[in-house]
Amino acid sequence: GEGQSAVVPSPSLTFPSRLPNQIKSTKEKETTVFYSITGQGADSPPIGTFTIERETGWLKVTRPLDRENIPSYQLVCHAVAANGQEVEMPMTLVINILDQNDNRPKFIQQVFRGSVPEAAQPGTVVMQVSATDQDDAVNSLNGVVSYSILSQEPPEPLRDMFAIDSKTGFISLSKASLDREKVPRYTLTLQASDLEGAGLSATATAVIQVAGSSEDHHTSLSVHALNVLTGLPATGLAVCLSQLGDPSQTWMELMTSTTSTDGRMDKTELASMQLKPGTYKLHFATGEYWQQQGLTSFYPYVEVVFTIPAAERKLHIPLLLSPYSYVTYRGN
Repeated sequence: GEGQSAVVPSPSLTFPSRLPNQIKSTKEKETTVFYSITGQGADSPPIGTFTIERETGWLKVTRPLDRENIPSYQLVCHAVAANGQEVEMPMTLVINILDQNDNRPKFIQQVFRGSVPEAAQPGTVVMQVSATDQDDAVNSLNGVVSYSILSQEPPEPLRDMFAIDSKTGFISLSKASLDREKVPRYTLTLQASDLEGAGLSATATAVIQVAGSSEDHHTSLSVHALNVLTGLPATGLAVCLSQLGDPSQTWMELMTSTTSTDGRMDKTELASMQLKPGTYKLHFATGEYWQQQGLTSFYPYVEVVFTIPAAERKLHIPLLLSPYSYVTYRGN
């Protein structure tokens, strides 16, 4: 009548397959004993997963097991004589399913965004990333996730400007050489691997903006797009903000965004730009926008180039667009 436990591996078995457990009654010397089982996986869902050889007491598993769905089963074993009378008290048998590393880690989002002050010192925490794994992280390493940085773009001024805590996912600054004028944004390719870094893996991206110090003079920018056909905000319009590099005289992409339901670019991300004096460009993907509206545009995109002088503090750029024309201006 005492309970017992058994451990069953969930990887490949030939089904049906005997388990390393045989139920035996001491009464077999006195009479013929027949065995049966009841409970989850026997006579209740998932019915028939486990069976028992009626005369020998050998337990069998009949189908593949999924620990993520059912981690353990509790069966009740019965032993009766030929006349149906119990020869033993029913015994509880707990079957625990061993974990197989069959699930990859999964980042909770594909793009993480953060910012770090230009004057930050090494050790400054920038952000935290996180990944989950459905495998067992308590009794095995199958679900224990380890984080690492695969690459940094651009790799300037050093390739390892940032470090990540392999256990917590906290990203911190490792070098005190940030220069927002040269590199306003970093993109890190991250990896999460189970088995403490030796197993299955997944990747995600961290985008880190370098924010100017408080004494820097910067301009706040706002952008608003209006569909003049409907008189409503232009929602879902892709916009790219770039800056003309000095002395390279090439356009450097600062951010890409999609206008929200109010027709505006993301205010929080724009605020983190802290634009300094210079030449900038807004690229509106108007052709794609009108195609989404079921219309054809006379122009595939609109580009607005503007210069921020030293004294400017607030800059607003609206775009009034139709499939045939557009109007823009700058407001302070």
